[in-house]
Amino acid sequence: MFTAKYQGYDINLYRSTDKRWIAGVCGGIAENMQWSATGVRIFTLFLLMFTGAFAVLVYIAAVFLLSSRPNESNKLKEDTYEESFSARTHRKKPHNIKQKMFDYGTSASSRTEEIRQRLAKVDKRIRALEEHVTSRKFYFDREMRRS
Repeated sequence: MFTAKYQGYDINLYRSTDKRWIAGVCGGIAENMQWSATGVRIFTLFLLMFTGAFAVLVYIAAVFLLSSRPNESNKLKEDTYEESFSARTHRKKPHNIKQKMFDYGTSASSRTEEIRQRLAKVDKRIRALEEHVTSRKFYFDREMRRS
């Protein structure tokens, strides 16, 4: 039931074990977004000043919703699994929240080129089929089967 929490919600989101002051929430967000932990803490203080108790409730909820970052041996196993998964799906999983939000996939021009190539293959097969159906050999074989 809580497996997503311990897998970092598939976006590598954990509470930090290195950059922690209270519970590691700000450090974990900073590691995930590749920001400065100090900047995230300052933003959290501004949020606390302007929203009051709401920021404290959000922080407490994040403590319970995020698990601590696993140690390096577990991380190595997860990375190996992710590499084999991405090799199977031919597409890398987004590593953090920014990459997941701004992952636009392949460009429109490359998709258009792929569609053009597929249509060219279909056209080639249809031409070969038409050439066979309109040939004298096709009519001869059809007459031979009827008799």
